[in-house]
Amino acid sequence: MKLTYPAELPITSRRGEIVEALRRHQVIVVAGETGSGKTTQLPKMCLEAGLAERGKIGCTQPRRVAAMSISRRVASELDVVWGREVGCRMRFSDDTSRETVLKFMTDGILLAEIQGDRELRAYSAIIIDEAHERSLNIDFLLGHLKNLLVRRPELKLIITSATIDTGAFSAAFGDAPVIEVSGRTWPVEIRYEPPMDDDGEGGWLHGAIRAVEDAVTEPESGDVLVFLPTERDIRDALDVLTGRLGSGFEVLPLYGRMAGADQQRVFNPGVRRRVILATNIAETSLTLPRIRRVIDAGLARISRYQPRTRTRRLPVEPVAQSSANQRAGRAGRVEAGVCIRLYSEEDFLKRPLFAVPEIQRANLAEVILRMKAFRLGEVETFPFLNPPAGAAIRAGYGLLHELGALDEENQLLPAGRELARLPLDPVLGRMLLEARHERVLPELLVIAAGLSIPDPRERPDDAKEMAAAAHRAFGVPGSDFLSLLRMWMAAPPPGGSGNAFRKFCRVNFLSFTRMTEWRDLWRQLGDAVLDDDADPPAVREFPDKVRAEAIHRCVLAGLLGHIAKREERNVYKASGNREVQVFPGSVVHVRRERSAPGPKVVEGGKEKGPGQPAWIMAAEIVQTSQLFARTVAAIEPEWAIAVGPHLCEHRVSAPEWDEKGGRVTAQERVLMHGLELRRGRIDYGRVRPEEATEIFIREALIEGRADITHGFAAANRKLRDKLEMALSRARSGGVWQVAERLYDFYRARLTGISSVHDLNRYVRASGDGVLTAGEADLAAGKADDHHEKFPDSVTLGNTVLPVAYAYTPGEERDGVTVRVPAEAAEHLTTGQLQWMVPGLRAEIAGVLLRALPKVQRRAMEPLEAKIAAVAAGFDPGRSDFLSALAAFLTSHFGVKVAASDWPAGSLPDYLRPRVEVVDRQGGAVVTSRELGEIHAAVKGSSAGSDAWRVAAERWEKKGLVAWTIGDVPEWVAAGQAAGREVRAWPGLKRDGETVALVLFGGREEAVAATREGVRRLAELVMAKDVVWLRRELKSLTAAAAPAKKVASLQDALSAVSARLAVAEATGLPSPEQLQMHAAEHVMRQSLRLEPELPLERARFEAMVERARREWPVMVRRVIELTRAAFAKRAALLGGGVVFPGMEAELRRLLPADFPAQFPYERWPHLGRYLEALGMRAQKAKLQPGRDKERAALVDRYRDWLVHVPAEQQEEFRWLLEEYRVSVFAQELGTAVPVSEKRLDGYYRTAG
Repeated sequence: MKLTYPAELPITSRRGEIVEALRRHQVIVVAGETGSGKTTQLPKMCLEAGLAERGKIGCTQPRRVAAMSISRRVASELDVVWGREVGCRMRFSDDTSRETVLKFMTDGILLAEIQGDRELRAYSAIIIDEAHERSLNIDFLLGHLKNLLVRRPELKLIITSATIDTGAFSAAFGDAPVIEVSGRTWPVEIRYEPPMDDDGEGGWLHGAIRAVEDAVTEPESGDVLVFLPTERDIRDALDVLTGRLGSGFEVLPLYGRMAGADQQRVFNPGVRRRVILATNIAETSLTLPRIRRVIDAGLARISRYQPRTRTRRLPVEPVAQSSANQRAGRAGRVEAGVCIRLYSEEDFLKRPLFAVPEIQRANLAEVILRMKAFRLGEVETFPFLNPPAGAAIRAGYGLLHELGALDEENQLLPAGRELARLPLDPVLGRMLLEARHERVLPELLVIAAGLSIPDPRERPDDAKEMAAAAHRAFGVPGSDFLSLLRMWMAAPPPGGSGNAFRKFCRVNFLSFTRMTEWRDLWRQLGDAVLDDDADPPAVREFPDKVRAEAIHRCVLAGLLGHIAKREERNVYKASGNREVQVFPGSVVHVRRERSAPGPKVVEGGKEKGPGQPAWIMAAEIVQTSQLFARTVAAIEPEWAIAVGPHLCEHRVSAPEWDEKGGRVTAQERVLMHGLELRRGRIDYGRVRPEEATEIFIREALIEGRADITHGFAAANRKLRDKLEMALSRARSGGVWQVAERLYDFYRARLTGISSVHDLNRYVRASGDGVLTAGEADLAAGKADDHHEKFPDSVTLGNTVLPVAYAYTPGEERDGVTVRVPAEAAEHLTTGQLQWMVPGLRAEIAGVLLRALPKVQRRAMEPLEAKIAAVAAGFDPGRSDFLSALAAFLTSHFGVKVAASDWPAGSLPDYLRPRVEVVDRQGGAVVTSRELGEIHAAVKGSSAGSDAWRVAAERWEKKGLVAWTIGDVPEWVAAGQAAGREVRAWPGLKRDGETVALVLFGGREEAVAATREGVRRLAELVMAKDVVWLRRELKSLTAAAAPAKKVASLQDALSAVSARLAVAEATGLPSPEQLQMHAAEHVMRQSLRLEPELPLERARFEAMVERARREWPVMVRRVIELTRAAFAKRAALLGGGVVFPGMEAELRRLLPADFPAQFPYERWPHLGRYLEALGMRAQKAKLQPGRDKERAALVDRYRDWLVHVPAEQQEEFRWLLEEYRVSVFAQELGTAVPVSEKRLDGYYRTAG
């Protein structure tokens, strides 16, 4: 081994100093300009310092070509055999031996060796060259070596670079000594010439062209090197300069994606002066001869990864000062030169000294994965020279979670260990792991290797159309990935003739170098995955549909973060609500001119590409001029659910009983990264068994909405009816409690039962008797006791009369109804009727005794005892009831009560029996609580019927379509009965499509019918207005401002429906139903006569005119408030924050018939009620226990609502709504003062 040093290299003069530093210090930093000789001579100086005596000297290079060429150069200078004493190892080749002392390698190889040798015991010294590039591998090696040097004090580390922040490196390694070596350069004059007419992005391009034109007029010889940021800029400048400079100059492009032959032209200068247009590839990687002048735009396209959006961007940015100086140095390699910077000196001085390290702008997933696999600590605490941003670290962890490499605790999973040992990006590795499972590994090895290299397709400037045509032959509709596979299969098979392969690449405009690299990588991936030295299995035939789907599922396993849903032609919605464009070079991209012959697909008003897939995946999403999805393929959303279940978010809502299917179902939305993959009904018992069981019990068993043939169901239904009837007769507010006790009975016995099938299986296993309830299970007392107190029939005289009970406060039939034949009715007495139901006697006595004057009441104290005595011992017989009671009080308690002492009307109607007199055919003769009216009606029924017919012939009219009846009196005479006048009440009644004027036997009946009849007659009179109303509700456009028309309800509903689809609401009307309900609401609110009777033409016409004036305002209000209400509803359900029962609350405020029955005066408050629900949801999320306590307060009064008389229920309902606001969202305020005390008082007064 011959140690000699070329005298002409600047580093040779510093040899002694460097060798001594190597012996004395563990770490040294050598900063040398290009051409100083540091890369080739430092390894030899390490040999001279004796560092090879204890192990190998490892020399790393960022690029394989540099590692290979430098190792051969050093072997030649040492006069040894390359591959023996001096060798080189790269990712896919190892040209070293046992005798190797100088081992050149890429920095990635040394990083990989750490897995098997964490202490790097094979090495006595490590040289990290080109450290200024600050790649991920370099930063990771430096961090690991910093920790390792503490454990291995004998290990030497040499850090070298052309331009380097020497202070930072020295400080990072304990103020290591810095040795600076000058390069072989001539003076370079720097000129700052920013374009005077800078118009933004293109100003520097025009400036560069002018600078070139000026440079070529100078008498000096030498070539011109122009640094431009992008390939497009180079092509634009090439077109201009080729025409302007003429044949005396050669204008050449130079960028990374050029074909190899085109690149070689810049290294072989001819006789003509040259203008080389280059990207930043010419800064340090390549040595270009004969350059005398550099024109620098000061810009470059830099790769940046955005962790938040998982997007790799390639923005054009100003280069750092170190890069600008590197560019300038190119002009002084052969003699003095000039560098023209197309920016100001002030701009230069404001730029950072050094470029941002890759670790601060790259995807850290691979680094994190390998650190986990190598057990090197956490990335957050690793001693990087410039630690990566927290967002980048989180994104790296996020990607590894997505790939199934890490668990929720960031611990390595088995799949992660397998990924770490694959020599490629984790995304591609995940694809290969899935390919094992799908049995499509041969195809995936090809595709994964193809995705690991730059695009091999070339488009020479002079043959673009031919190249495009050649490349189209490889296209597979719907899949760029299969297009890669077809390209591979079209080529001669590996191992065949090299000449044939070269010809294939040339004819098809493919880079031979990249295609060769693709094959090498394919072979090495096969070695890694198959653990076999043989070539991977070949792809024998192009995959059929089934195999193609399996291939795409495997690819998708690595690209779950890059799925997207189609919005319109070539536009897709990706995760993070990003809008991405399909890259024009993709087979999925649809060109507008090609779309004309095919059918156009329009969804939601947006045109879709013909045949363009609804869902795609992309190998990468890159921001350039737009956000592009590159290398894409069509997918099915179900594939994403299958390969990425750990990423799926299942949102389940709107549970309900499916009577037809016999099970509890719910709406499920499956989302991934915010994109909805699936929506549909699922078995609710599978996801929330407890809640599903509750719904099953209430709907199927309690409400009877299921076909259940087991005996327990019929037995429990019969028992429930018996107990509820008893409680209804007793006018108990606890009727509903029977159902609740039955629910509790079932709930205590049933678990995980949410379908009829589940129930059948349970009954077969446990028996029918387990679910058969006894009376003690459902009632507080015995039903037989209730039956004795409230019998089904009573005997008056010798006649048994049926008795019916109704608990309908406020309605005419409320209370007790006894059905009496006409022939027996004239013999009834008040004593018989009033005291016939034993269960009501105590209440009747209590009401009457409490109504007596104070003198009598005090004489009977204690009053409760006297009431009990009356209920137990009083029997009026056939006497007048009140007279008999007065006699009883006098005889038993010595209290004298006169007839005048009983207040008139002291008994409420439900305590006064309602008598329904029927004739022999069962037809009603008269119904009344007044015995005198009954007697009179019975005695005069025969004569009265004739008089009624006469009155009906005079007044009744059918087929009314307009007001042709003039003015009608409130009542008319309809004969005599027992010397009393019989009255008939004329009213309007809807009769099919028309209206009829009909006589009614009672005023209330006439009023109730007239409300509907008047509305129907007004609709007929206002036929054109109704058409207008329905048209406006269908097509009126909503106002963005008060001066514009309001939106049509149809348009509003379309937007509302879309939002409601996101919230998967149920129980809502369709848009058509909503229009119908809205029209009903407008007419119900405006077409009313108050009072309804008497029927007067002037009042009817005034009502019609008033409605015509009010409808435009009402329509606008209905549309605006409906849209606002449903939008708020959708926002509440779609926001992801709900509380148990929230959907039921929304259905209560916005029921299926909304807004038909919604009070017009309550509309201004609806938004506040909905806002209160949202605030409740937010609070319930933080304090669920407190929410339950608040709900209990409201539930108490909600249960009271059914016991409030009908005429007061509406007022109590809205008072309760205000109470809800005060309990759950007090900060919103209430429309009226409300409190528990006020509700209690209202209930007592109403009840």
